[in-house]
Amino acid sequence: MLLFIRIFLVLYGLIAAATGFMGTTAAYNPAATDAMTDNNHRYVAAIWMATSLAFFYVAWNPSETALFRFLMIALFIGGIARAAALTNYPATPFLIFLIAIELVPTVLMLWMHNKLLTAGSL
Repeated sequence: MLLFIRIFLVLYGLIAAATGFMGTTAAYNPAATDAMTDNNHRYVAAIWMATSLAFFYVAWNPSETALFRFLMIALFIGGIARAAALTNYPATPFLIFLIAIELVPTVLMLWMHNKLLTAGSL
């Protein structure tokens, strides 16, 4: 169980680092968006990229329960927000995949982490 948790934490960290970097360094296209929306997107992307450090830290120190739970709940809420946004546009296989990796593993990891905590294995 701990190996599964660590693998997914590192995976989430890599995804956060890569997509955050892409969001912060994307070219500005004034025909596609206004400056304020672009600025907000870059700000959130930078925070997401910085979150990768927390994923890597918790993968290394899984006994950091509060930070672990915060990260899992934040990912889960992000998945709910993505799912709710599907009322605005059609679902694509990639969007369904993103929603699934934000909803399913987080719940499993919270359950596994709690089992490891109660067993005294962390």
